[in-house]
Amino acid sequence: MNPSAFKTVTTKPSRWPRESCAHPACSQRGVAYAAGFSLVEVMVAMVIGLLGIIVMMQVFSVFEGQKRTTGGGDDAISSGAVSLYGVQRNMQQSGWGISSVEVIGCTVSGLLVGGAALPLIPVTINPALITGQDADTDTLLIVAGNGNGSVEGDTIDAVPAANSYAVRTPTGFLVGERVVAVPQARPSPCTLALTTVTGVVSPNVAVAAGFVGIVPGDKLFNLGPAPTVRAYAVRNQNLTVCDYTANDCGLAANNGDATVWVPVANNVVSLRAQYGRDTSAAAMDGAVDVWDRTRPVPAFPAGNTANACALIRASAVRIALVARSSQPEKLRTGRR
Repeated sequence: MNPSAFKTVTTKPSRWPRESCAHPACSQRGVAYAAGFSLVEVMVAMVIGLLGIIVMMQVFSVFEGQKRTTGGGDDAISSGAVSLYGVQRNMQQSGWGISSVEVIGCTVSGLLVGGAALPLIPVTINPALITGQDADTDTLLIVAGNGNGSVEGDTIDAVPAANSYAVRTPTGFLVGERVVAVPQARPSPCTLALTTVTGVVSPNVAVAAGFVGIVPGDKLFNLGPAPTVRAYAVRNQNLTVCDYTANDCGLAANNGDATVWVPVANNVVSLRAQYGRDTSAAAMDGAVDVWDRTRPVPAFPAGNTANACALIRASAVRIALVARSSQPEKLRTGRR
C-alpha cells in the first residue's frame, strides 16, 4: 500500500473528563448508564404509600371521634352539674320563714310582679303560674324568705295602733323588711297581705299598712328585705330561671324573652322532679315513704290545717336533670 494514502488525524481531548465506571453495564468504550428504580418499583412504592395514608387517616378519624365524644360528654356533665348545683342551692334555702304550720300553704299578695297571688310553699312542681316549657319536662317554683327573725313567727302582745304591733322580739325586725300577720286560728281560705316595716321602736313594729282582724296572740312573720321567688323551666333545650319578684314570669309573652327567663345551661333535654312524702298513718316520723309528683295539697290556695300538715309532710324533693353534648355522634354508614 502507498503510505502517502494515509493521513495523520489528531484528536482533541474532550472538554469533560471521562467518568470511570466499574459497573458491568458500562460498555467497553466507557459510557456510563444511570442506575435507578424501574417503573414497576415506583408504582409498588406508590401503592404502599397510599395504603399507609389510608390507614393513618382511618386512625385519625377514629381518634377524633373518640376525642369528640369524650369532650362533648365532659361538657355535658360539667354544664349539668353546675346548673344542678344552682337549683339544689335554691332548694336548700327554700321554705325559710314560711314553713311554720300557721303560714305554710297560705297565699300572699303584693310580692309577685304581675299581681298574681303566691302560694307560700317551699317548692312547687309544675305550678299553674308557669307555662310554655318543653314537652316531657317539669317546672319548679321555689320560695324562700331571708329574714333574721324567728322562722316560727313572733307573737304579737299588743296592738297599740292600726299599723303598729308590739312583739316579743322587736330586734328581729328591720326597716324595709316584708312581713305578714297570721291569726291564731288559721283562716280558710288562708289569704294574707304583705306589707313593709317602716319603723322599729321597742317593743313596737310599725308597718306601712295595718292588718285587718289581727289581735294580741296572733303572729307576725318576717320574710326579710328581699324574699326570693324563682321559677325554673326548660325551654328550647335550655334550662332557664326567672326572678318572679323582678319580672312577670307567668306572662306567656315573656316565655321567649332571654332577659326575663335567663338561660342557665344549654343542651338540657329534660328536668324532672318528685316530692318525698311522709305517708305515716299516725304522727309523721320525718322519713320519706313515697316519691311521686302528686301535689301535697288538693288545690291552691291551701286553706286549712290539714293541707298545711300535708305540705309539711313533703320533707324532700329530688330532681333529675338530663344534659347532652352539643355535637351529635356521627354514625358510620350501615351502623346504628
